[in-house]
Amino acid sequence: MTQRENFRCMMSGRPYDHVPLDLPMTPPMVDEMERRLGTRDAVRAFELDFGYVSGGSFGDASRWRGEYEKRAVPIPEGAWVGDGGNVEKPGDTASVGASYHLTEMFHPLSHSTTLEEVQSFPWHDLDDPALNAPLKDSVDEVIAEGRVSTISLECTVFESAWYLRGMEQIFTDLVEENGIADWLLDRFAEQSARTAVAAAQAGVDLVRLGDDVGTQRGMMMSVAFWRKHLKPRLHRVVKATKEVNDPPYVQYHSDGDVSEIVDDLIEIGVDIFNPVQPECMPLDGVAARWKDRLAFSGMIGTQTTMPFGSSCEVQEAVGTCEKWIRRGARMIIAPTHVIEPDVPWSNVIALAEAVRRIRP
Repeated sequence: MTQRENFRCMMSGRPYDHVPLDLPMTPPMVDEMERRLGTRDAVRAFELDFGYVSGGSFGDASRWRGEYEKRAVPIPEGAWVGDGGNVEKPGDTASVGASYHLTEMFHPLSHSTTLEEVQSFPWHDLDDPALNAPLKDSVDEVIAEGRVSTISLECTVFESAWYLRGMEQIFTDLVEENGIADWLLDRFAEQSARTAVAAAQAGVDLVRLGDDVGTQRGMMMSVAFWRKHLKPRLHRVVKATKEVNDPPYVQYHSDGDVSEIVDDLIEIGVDIFNPVQPECMPLDGVAARWKDRLAFSGMIGTQTTMPFGSSCEVQEAVGTCEKWIRRGARMIIAPTHVIEPDVPWSNVIALAEAVRRIRP
């Protein structure tokens, strides 16, 4: 049974051979893997179940940078401009060390005052066939290896919009109903839907969607607000993806405690929830409530167990997952986020070995 066949059997409730494993790593951890194992290819080094595919570029970063310069939008020294216009720069290493995710983010559209101004930036043409042209070959390559072909489209709607506009300003736009946030959210929903559909048509097995909408104390907005502004747009993406013949499975990612909207996610067609963050969504409660309607991904804490626990504690966390797998839960075991450089290499090995010992 290939890893792809194993995953499909697990998701459909048929007997399967092993629990799928994923080990997303930051570049410093890839460097560490190369020093220890002589390779930068985690998929083959650990025989991981997932192979990742990608479409084309979403625009020309130089056009965005040129437009910012023309309009006197401040771009800090050392910042990079992405192909969709986002602006970031590395964090201060004196305070954040080698951490990969703690970049400083800027919001270049935050000072735009009209919808027309926002629309006049150099947005790429969603009808351009070159955008997703590479998908078919990329999917075929992963499937030929027997792995689960996966496309990551996290930052599906909300995050892509506020990265450009600013979170506070996006909320203000929606309350004021000035049309700017609605246009941005609709555009990113359409972009995500088109890419997801193209991937599904190319035969991808798993589409990973997501937007962080939770804190570790609950939702970062009211559930009513989420249902009004974000749920319909997410549903649009999921629905379009599921309408393709032989549709892929859909995973949804949000950090934090979003238990108040899990039933909504199931309602609109989400198959897998990620990351089941143990610091605020303990697996015992989540699995007891939703294991018959939803699969789970993650579960091994990157705030606690992976960086600060012992190898034995990593194995114990995997053991909690195994307990629920024995009770019928479907799981992809992985860290709850990318593995940062503060994680001891021995804990990476302990996680991989513990998962591979499980026989469902």
